[in-house]
Amino acid sequence: MTDNLLEEPILSAARIIQLIPQKPPFVMVDSLYEYSQLTGKMGFTIPADNILVENGHFSEPGVIEHMAQSMSLHRGYRGFLAGLEKPETGFIGSIKSVEVFTLPQTGSKLTTYVNIQHEIKNVTMVSARTEDENGNLIATSDMRTVTVV
Repeated sequence: MTDNLLEEPILSAARIIQLIPQKPPFVMVDSLYEYSQLTGKMGFTIPADNILVENGHFSEPGVIEHMAQSMSLHRGYRGFLAGLEKPETGFIGSIKSVEVFTLPQTGSKLTTYVNIQHEIKNVTMVSARTEDENGNLIATSDMRTVTVV
């Protein structure tokens, strides 16, 4: 990503929680590595006690929620840059496609790349790709997110 607007990655859990509307125990992102107007690189290390962990693996809904919260984190940082005092609330409006290729184990470090395809008013079409720390593809998705205004 050549147009990264972050001076340094945001790795503080407290700072991440300020940028997203979700709150513990339903937080599925813990880092923002890169940000540009249309792209982002986010991360999440899966804790064993995560609410969406089943039998030592991050569940399919967990992977999907992580991708959606990665978009939420992108939107939250954009709002911060625009001077908003709190993050905008949003939700998954629809999922065009999602493929989960493997369920990562607890302790795995996920990296998700989001790419905004287009935005119309409060609806954003976004694609996401999630990999593990070894670069193995975990999941891909194309979804619409809706911001509550």
